[in-house]
Amino acid sequence: MDFNHYRKLFPVTNDAIYLNHAAIAPLSLKVQQTIQSFLLKRGGMMPDLESEIENEITLLKKNIARLTGADKDRIAIVKNTSEGMNWLAQGLSWHRGDKILMADCEFPANVYPFLNLERKGVEVVFMPVNDRAITPELIESSITPGTKLLTLSFVQFSNGFRADLETIGKICKENNIIFAVDGIQGVGAVPLDVKRCSVDFLANGGHKWLMGPAGCGFMYISPEIESSLTQPFVGWLSVKNSWDFFDYRLALKENAEKYEIGTANFIGIYGARASTDLLLAVSPEKILPHIIGLGSQLIEGLSDIGYKPVSILDPPSRSGILTFHGRETDALFAYLQKNKIIVSRRGGGIRISPHFYNNRDDIDGLIESCRYFFSKKK
Repeated sequence: MDFNHYRKLFPVTNDAIYLNHAAIAPLSLKVQQTIQSFLLKRGGMMPDLESEIENEITLLKKNIARLTGADKDRIAIVKNTSEGMNWLAQGLSWHRGDKILMADCEFPANVYPFLNLERKGVEVVFMPVNDRAITPELIESSITPGTKLLTLSFVQFSNGFRADLETIGKICKENNIIFAVDGIQGVGAVPLDVKRCSVDFLANGGHKWLMGPAGCGFMYISPEIESSLTQPFVGWLSVKNSWDFFDYRLALKENAEKYEIGTANFIGIYGARASTDLLLAVSPEKILPHIIGLGSQLIEGLSDIGYKPVSILDPPSRSGILTFHGRETDALFAYLQKNKIIVSRRGGGIRISPHFYNNRDDIDGLIESCRYFFSKKK
């Protein structure tokens, strides 16, 4: 696919090569314009703004449902992945001796909400994977009679490994284990169907591959797991009759909306709706092969200077993230930053994460800059 016509929507392409979407994505003109339009209306307090905001929330949830294969009513808007994981951790009923299984290379947003349960006698069991493949076989062999929940990243932040969620979800179902997923490094760039993958719960920030404003994410809760959750926090928007302010009956809503306990991040919602509109127009089914192709170009070009990917390169395990190890990574990283080639330092290497509007010229620019840096060292 040729995505070059989308580049004009991203002003960052005018003076930089931005390859850092696994950290935070630049906002497109569509997102910026949508937010600016809302701010003008908010400044004037247009009389129909309240109903418009409600419609924006509905449209955003519909977009998220399309990106994840979920039903709209199973989606709640939250600030970020950490908030979502805390809703799950604090909402489940725990008993001393319950075990939570996770890999030893998870991002902290998918760790600390569960470590916080150790005071209740819950044990967090880390599978030693050494930042490599988290296979269904490894997970199956790590399950013990006390395992109550498995929490796993869709895509690992450090090396881009994409988990086989469908097979892992079946294993969890067969063993009556709750399956939670941190989706932030995949959703928006990698196709996902939470139903087909038997995902019980998914939390996701919106500022990476979804290309939306920070502070506006979502969580998905399956009907099966919601029946097992209590609600540790409630607010005026959690109840069915929210706008009858003196009806104090605690009658919670019967869908995921009950977790949206108070006034939302409206600026973030407008921006996220615009960003997900764009992603759906492009389609993750088309985005994934494009960014994997750019990754293959990187692998070939950087091999000449001795930079090798530590990421796993089996096609089903590929994502938009590649991490490379080589010599003088600190100095090379500083040089790239100085020359407006934006990447990340992760795990002793350089992490590169292009999105759909990046092209082969961007990758060539990175490769040539790396070659020039090392040529000056001779």
